[in-house]
Amino acid sequence: MNKLLTKLIVAGAITTSVYLPTSVRATEAPVKYDLISTADAVKGAIPVTLYFGKIISLDFTDAEEYITFVAPSDRSQFVYNTDLPANSGEAQSVYLLPIKKVDFKGTYQTSHPNLIVKTINSSGQSKQYNFIINFSSGVMTSTGIKIVNPIEKSFSDPSKIRVSAGQSINADDIERGLRIAIVKQFIEADDPVVNKVRNFIFMLRNGNSVNDAITYTGVNPSVIESLGEMYLDAELTTRLEKNPIATEP
Repeated sequence: MNKLLTKLIVAGAITTSVYLPTSVRATEAPVKYDLISTADAVKGAIPVTLYFGKIISLDFTDAEEYITFVAPSDRSQFVYNTDLPANSGEAQSVYLLPIKKVDFKGTYQTSHPNLIVKTINSSGQSKQYNFIINFSSGVMTSTGIKIVNPIEKSFSDPSKIRVSAGQSINADDIERGLRIAIVKQFIEADDPVVNKVRNFIFMLRNGNSVNDAITYTGVNPSVIESLGEMYLDAELTTRLEKNPIATEP
């Protein structure tokens, strides 16, 4: 386990190094949207990072949904706007911009405010999304979030990734490893890397190749491998506990 933990920490250090505020880091790779399916997005709060001096967008165009209502919990740290008035029935994007703190009397401030966005589609189906806002002074690594429709799953075998000891991991193993890493506090639940891993898992489950998923999400391959190995290690430990190997007296 120590080997796996060390690998995960090193991988995390490599991944989070893109946050260093240098002009070289800012131009090393294109900054892309994080993709979240409508099915996953409504299951819980979605972390969004706002970068000082940058506009971040929440886009519902690909999901063919229109914004009907926007409600921030704390207006003292960021402002928002929509591409069209929400009451027009045509708005599909919310733009968020962090500001210097403003003291509004009679209101509470929080370091992680949330934002509620309600939408409706052409069939009249309404959805509610809950975004948790984080703030960063580092280099922008995501231009925002695109809410997309789930892609029809492929009938072929799920893509697998070869890891140490000749074993293979798939999307389920990576997802379980991510849960273990969060529970054991090897990584914070609101870390932007978590969202990248979830997007990677989403793409893998929906027929995309491993290389395409890595390229699009920008997640570090070492992080993916470490999470999968973490799950395999935990699974092996559980099996040994249930069926201990007999030893001679």
